[in-house]
Amino acid sequence: MKKSFVAAAAGLIASLGAVTTATADPPHNPGGPCIQPDQNTSLSSVAGYADVVQELDRIERTSKGRVSVASAGTSGEGRDLLYATVGDGPTTFWLHARIHGNELHSTEAVLQILDHLASGDPRARLIRERLTVIVIPMYNPDGAEANIRQSTTPTRIDLNRDWENFAQPESVAFWKLWRQTAPELALDLHHMGEAPVVNGTNDLNQFQIGARSIAPSRMTAEQWLTNRQMAMVSVDALDRYGLANVAHYPLIDITNAALSRMLMGGTAPAGETPVTQTPTKGAIFYEVRSVGQKSNGQLERLFTIPTMAVLNAAANGSLGSYDVSGYADLPFATQGPCGE
Repeated sequence: MKKSFVAAAAGLIASLGAVTTATADPPHNPGGPCIQPDQNTSLSSVAGYADVVQELDRIERTSKGRVSVASAGTSGEGRDLLYATVGDGPTTFWLHARIHGNELHSTEAVLQILDHLASGDPRARLIRERLTVIVIPMYNPDGAEANIRQSTTPTRIDLNRDWENFAQPESVAFWKLWRQTAPELALDLHHMGEAPVVNGTNDLNQFQIGARSIAPSRMTAEQWLTNRQMAMVSVDALDRYGLANVAHYPLIDITNAALSRMLMGGTAPAGETPVTQTPTKGAIFYEVRSVGQKSNGQLERLFTIPTMAVLNAAANGSLGSYDVSGYADLPFATQGPCGE
């Protein structure tokens, strides 16, 4: 892996002390790097597929048996759909990154998280005892290699809109993994492609919390509560971090997204039986400010800090009683062209 991984992983470990506990697309241009017309663009520091293979191998080999790596299947271009499992606790936690291939830093962030979860840190040990964490660093390896949002073959399709038709092999493979592992909690990491400010302020919005990929009326009361608890754990962790102006993600109701169908069940690839009683009690997503080459470490921490906070809360039992009274007061953001 690039040297930036080592430095960022060290930053993650240092930062953990601050962590205590399809009806319409959203009204913005989602996904992808925020690149300026005159910018000299270099992705050399961004984890590619070969880096993921190498880093997963290193983590597995040095984890003292705490991490196992496997393939859920193959992508349209034949790449392994790699995932890691760490911990053997009774609650399964699903963490996936880069379902959109051009949303770059989520991959390196979850590799840092996985590396830490394999460590001897007492909080990592507690997470391993209480949770089984499924980590997917690169859900869409073909799109990642092409640096595009969608898959590349057999058709070019948004993999986060394919959990109803299951047109792509990636969607089929990860649906089967979801059915097999039955995660109670799920977290999906994204970038936002525009440069909004928090409503009523001039503060650049760097993080948006998505507690509802579908309308609350489509969730059970337990799911809607759990989603808000996961959201507020995330928001409070970033508030303590102090460098993110948080906003609420635009209200959406997209039934064919991966998280949506984890919450709803009811669909399956051809030849498979739909999961009618979904095991997933909570599933949320993050949207982090897009590529900023000189601030990659900060962007990665905007993923790692709230993710570790949710993992810690799920492991130590505080998640189920977390106060959600502040959720309704979270501000939205005013969208602006990328880079303004």
